[in-house]
Amino acid sequence: MLLSLALAWALPAPVAAGVEDSVLAGVNDARARAGCGPLRMNPKLTAAAKSHARAMAEQNFFGHTGKDGSRFSNRIGRQGYSYRAAAENIAAGQKSASQVVGNWLKSAGHRRNILNCRLKETGIAVVYQPDDAPIRGQRQPLRYYWVQVFATPR
Repeated sequence: MLLSLALAWALPAPVAAGVEDSVLAGVNDARARAGCGPLRMNPKLTAAAKSHARAMAEQNFFGHTGKDGSRFSNRIGRQGYSYRAAAENIAAGQKSASQVVGNWLKSAGHRRNILNCRLKETGIAVVYQPDDAPIRGQRQPLRYYWVQVFATPR
């Protein structure tokens, strides 16, 4: 028992603690360079992001629409968050905050969401699926599923 506990602590964590904070720091750095104010974390948006990241990981798909037909607006609403504007970024396969932020900033649509100065709050989640299977069209499992939800509260 003691040996297995010691080995568990010695193994690298698939997702480092505080990785969501690192994503937020990278996103807010890009926003500052573009003249936007920083995003604030919101627990309801984080819950919406986490539910979608978990669904993608556990149900083996990658997309903005959930297998239940939900869109980010539905997931935000389920958390009781009332908003005027909202957006969502997703990614999969990146092993670090810097990789995912870098990829989002290289994509026109994702970059537009990050640099939208009207959006004020965010929720960020990453789910690691160690026994992930490749999704259709992929040769390797993605394992890491990232979601960032953006919104402007009412």
